[in-house]
Amino acid sequence: MMPSNQVKAIQSVVVRPAFVGVMLLLAGCVTTPPYGSFIENPSPAFAQYSTAMAEDVAGQIARLYPPASTRFDMQHAAADPFGAALLENLRMQGYAVNEATAPAGSIFAANSGQDKAITDNPVEVTDSVIRSGLTLRYIIDRSNDLYHVSILIDDQRLTRAFVAQSEQIAPAGLWVRRQ
Repeated sequence: MMPSNQVKAIQSVVVRPAFVGVMLLLAGCVTTPPYGSFIENPSPAFAQYSTAMAEDVAGQIARLYPPASTRFDMQHAAADPFGAALLENLRMQGYAVNEATAPAGSIFAANSGQDKAITDNPVEVTDSVIRSGLTLRYIIDRSNDLYHVSILIDDQRLTRAFVAQSEQIAPAGLWVRRQ
């Protein structure tokens, strides 16, 4: 049987690295942005696909939320082609959209000249900014020729898949709505 001081020494050596490992893992989760575009190395046709998908998404949102009386507060920067097209379509349909920007120093804060239209008059999402609209977030990702779009409005999620074939993109199924 070991003396109690040796047991405590062994416990502190084992527990501290495990605790540090768990904390690092959680810190990694906090710093990874969970929303936006997760499409790496987009094809040259992705800008065209983004426009078509954003039109479809805006049409579905218009069926569920009345334009001209609904305001959306983006919860993350929309600095990709899909985000820019979505914001443009929502505004064309009559929605007020309060944009967000990536926090300063973030890898997503870098902005090229072609994305200037996206960042004109943006508002950074912070606790000091008072929001009065519905929260709006999106996730877009790809698996081969299948694109997956999820729109999150407050506690509701709208999801649809799109398939790219012959330089065109079309819905691959119906909208799924979860609350």
